[in-house]
Amino acid sequence: MRGVIYEGIHDIQVKELPIPRAGEHDIVIQVMRNGICGSDLHAYNLGGDEIGILKGAAIGHEFVGVVTEVGTAVTDIVTGDHVFVNPSLAKGSTSQLAMAGGLSQYNLIQDARLNWNVFKLPKSLSFDRAVVTEPYAVGIHGKNLLHPQAGQNFVVFGAGPVGLASASGLLEQNIPDVVVIDIDDQRLAFAKKLGAHVINPKSEDLHTALIKRFGTGHGLMDNDRVNVDAYIDCVGIPEYMTDFINWGKFGAKFVVVALGASPVTYKPQFLAMNELSFIGSAIYTATDIKEAIQNISKPSNHFPEIVSAHYPLEKAQEAFERANTDKEAVKVIIDVND
Repeated sequence: MRGVIYEGIHDIQVKELPIPRAGEHDIVIQVMRNGICGSDLHAYNLGGDEIGILKGAAIGHEFVGVVTEVGTAVTDIVTGDHVFVNPSLAKGSTSQLAMAGGLSQYNLIQDARLNWNVFKLPKSLSFDRAVVTEPYAVGIHGKNLLHPQAGQNFVVFGAGPVGLASASGLLEQNIPDVVVIDIDDQRLAFAKKLGAHVINPKSEDLHTALIKRFGTGHGLMDNDRVNVDAYIDCVGIPEYMTDFINWGKFGAKFVVVALGASPVTYKPQFLAMNELSFIGSAIYTATDIKEAIQNISKPSNHFPEIVSAHYPLEKAQEAFERANTDKEAVKVIIDVND
């Protein structure tokens, strides 16, 4: 079989690899589709050590496929099942998440258990739609940490795959007051297609626009603040965190999904006085994955249309370059088998 191996900065190679065999508790899947993730591009551009992508590793973690072999001790999973695999649990350790082997034509899933690390997909659901399950689950988890309720107001920073996933998840939950913020008008147009309201801070003052949309809330000192209940950060710009400290109404929450690398400076007194909360969001739960699959399975859900381009496995390097340089390509997919 063929698979993509990470060899260092700007160096990924398609190599011949042995086909894995399932142990007693394992399964093997034929990978059909794999999406290129921002963490893959981080390793591609800057090196992968700090995010768990090591030289010589079989990479790819946004993948779906067909079960081809089942270990004798595995229950409730059979050959021919269409599945999504939780990459953080595919190789026995969360540290292997980014090296889950989704860009290999066949992939061993260790200790396979239904609804733990393997999730069945409806066979009526195309792999072209199902391949966005992983980034959708990341966005779903970010919004689920907030326990959103009807009548609340939400802001999502970033109209990339994960930001759009958070917005879509809220909207599919029948929460209409969702604003997506980005500086790319094309991506904002897609957010509007999902049903979100949008703001481009290059075109209008963000604070003024949010007040116009949601009105004012209040802080402990009864001062006017932005009437937003929760913010989901999918871009990692420090300014948005400091704006939250300065603008957030009493009790507002801020979920950090993006892996921003720049330090953030703010006065803790305003965090305390207004009972503001920063919440970190890492990967997803089984509940988040099931919600993502359910949403994607709805023909009316536009989120899977984030897929911008398909490449065959042999053109993986070209696919990475496209994902790395073409800002209009929201999600680039590699057709690992077809």
